[in-house]
Amino acid sequence: MTDQSQTGWTIAEDLTADHFENVALSLVDLHRARLRIGQSAIVGVSFRNCRIEGPAVMLVVGGCQFSAVDFGFAGGDIRTLVLRPASPNGVVGAIPVRDCTFEGGQFFAVGYTGGDAFLNQILALGGPLQ
Repeated sequence: MTDQSQTGWTIAEDLTADHFENVALSLVDLHRARLRIGQSAIVGVSFRNCRIEGPAVMLVVGGCQFSAVDFGFAGGDIRTLVLRPASPNGVVGAIPVRDCTFEGGQFFAVGYTGGDAFLNQILALGGPLQ
């Protein structure tokens, strides 16, 4: 987790909440908190102007909305953020996210996986591929 004194972000405290605004949080810690209360995925949570931190890979299962979000540093190649599943049967080790809303904010050190439609939308953010 980023040191608050260096970034100016307030660290989220209740990681079981359904709404986060203007806070920084670790995607891994958020998932761990959900697992402790019997939830196997992050479902129905809204994030407004948050900094969501990795290192992590987020598996977007469906129903998520992204608006004015900074998906993170890609070193000039948006493809570095995308990890395509090798199996049609699932992905192991990624954090599942479903029916969540992300408005504003930024991701830091997060990669993305999921269905082709979602991954292609992220890839389109980088413009035409050479």
